[in-house]
Amino acid sequence: MTQVVNCPRHPAVETALRCSRCETPICPRCLVQTPVGARCRDCARIVKSPIYTLSGAHLARAGVAAVAGGIVMGLIWGFVLLPFTFGFLSIFLGAALGYGFTRAMEYATGRKRGPVVVAFAIGGIVLAWAMLPLFVPMRVALYGLVAVGIGAYLAYTNLR
Repeated sequence: MTQVVNCPRHPAVETALRCSRCETPICPRCLVQTPVGARCRDCARIVKSPIYTLSGAHLARAGVAAVAGGIVMGLIWGFVLLPFTFGFLSIFLGAALGYGFTRAMEYATGRKRGPVVVAFAIGGIVLAWAMLPLFVPMRVALYGLVAVGIGAYLAYTNLR
């Protein structure tokens, strides 16, 4: 017969569940379901995937890549649009921006992923767009907002 005891982490909760590895009593709030059964948090060994773990050096390199890439891609974007009086071409450059920043962030962070890397990539894309009014009229630069949206979406889907 199963003995009902109090959970060690939540003393006010009675439970009959036990960890499948160490036999520690666990309540439904602290159990972790694994492929081999219910386990306590200590035995489940919940760790964050290393692909989403960024060190300080990775963050610094991602920041430098976002700023440098934003400036370089902003200059290229501006020079490409310089001879045009309409900004429709700018929309197609959004795909190139998303691809470019995806590769830049992968190179800078050692192929890391996650929301922080996505934020740096989107920040670089916005910086590139912010440089457009230096080269082209504002009405042309406004078409770039669609390109920023496309680039941000592509960076998000590739780096999440």
